[in-house]
Amino acid sequence: MPEPKIDVAPFYNNGLSWKQYLAGAKSAARMKSFYDAFDFDEDVLTFFNGRTPLQVLAIAEDWCPDVVQSVAVAARIADEVPGMELSIVRRSDAADLMSEYSVEGKQRIPVLAFFDMTFRELARWSGRCQSADQWIFGEVLKGTRDITTLSGPAAASFESEYDRRFRETYVWETISEWQHLLEDQDY
Repeated sequence: MPEPKIDVAPFYNNGLSWKQYLAGAKSAARMKSFYDAFDFDEDVLTFFNGRTPLQVLAIAEDWCPDVVQSVAVAARIADEVPGMELSIVRRSDAADLMSEYSVEGKQRIPVLAFFDMTFRELARWSGRCQSADQWIFGEVLKGTRDITTLSGPAAASFESEYDRRFRETYVWETISEWQHLLEDQDY
């Protein structure tokens, strides 16, 4: 994995803790509901425990449904795994950092970048799990790439269904993607 072209340590060190981020989030209640929703089995916790110390940098904005879900899950795992720390940076406050983590020129959030204690990047992940992307772009948006085309009842229906799917399936696929990215790293 190529090392970041910018020094990420200052962003990480000046980022927000989960509690700080939650305190300023407009969607705090929804984020908290995802944080509280899951009990992780011993395999998940053992996996992340085996990779500590682990520093996780999240780039986020609380208006994004993927942030609401995925960053809450990352925060919960970090709170349950000693030696795993999460720092959250708002995309709007870190244009250079977001440029570093753009994918094919697109600024997808959340970004989760995993580092060892020397800020050697171990893995990076952004957006949402692959099956959620397939559902959203294939079935919901029917090939378009613009989620803002949903409004009113269609947007509310999408949010409800997406939350249901995340709680039932996508959360586990998301964690699996994080694990896959991390499992071949030299610790």
